[in-house]
Amino acid sequence: MSGDPEHGLGWLTQPYRAFGERLGTVLFRVPAGVKRDDARLVALLGAWPRDVPLTIEFPEPSWHVDETFGALEAVGACVCATDLPEDPEPPALHRTTAFLYLRLRRHDYTRADIDAWAARLGPFLDAGDDAYVFFRHDEVGRGAELALDLQRAVSDVSPRQARTRRG
Repeated sequence: MSGDPEHGLGWLTQPYRAFGERLGTVLFRVPAGVKRDDARLVALLGAWPRDVPLTIEFPEPSWHVDETFGALEAVGACVCATDLPEDPEPPALHRTTAFLYLRLRRHDYTRADIDAWAARLGPFLDAGDDAYVFFRHDEVGRGAELALDLQRAVSDVSPRQARTRRG
């Protein structure tokens, strides 16, 4: 988040418009180690085109405060929740727009882990929110298996999702 965000946003965001309604959101990852800077965040959010959905990932913990979440909510941007192998607990989920964005980055998840994530997602899904959930990619396709496991688990805990899956 260095420099003037308006300078490069046009060439960055213009190609995304070709996706039209199929574009879910664009992930903007603030580099690790960049500490909270409200002025820079406000400048980015003010310059970001409203027709290109935005999700921001903040690896640095200083960003994980109500002021950041409020700034994102004010413009309809999403905060990314990232579950890392070195984290002792799963990340908090903060709803700042009509969808959640999760990056589940641990090397593997047990059935209990998947069920716990499904239970956490259920209330958001039942409220009508969408969730973009991404597992880490690997050479053997475990991420795809975990995604299917999570889809099944969510159907078990979320009445809305169970109805959607049945047609």
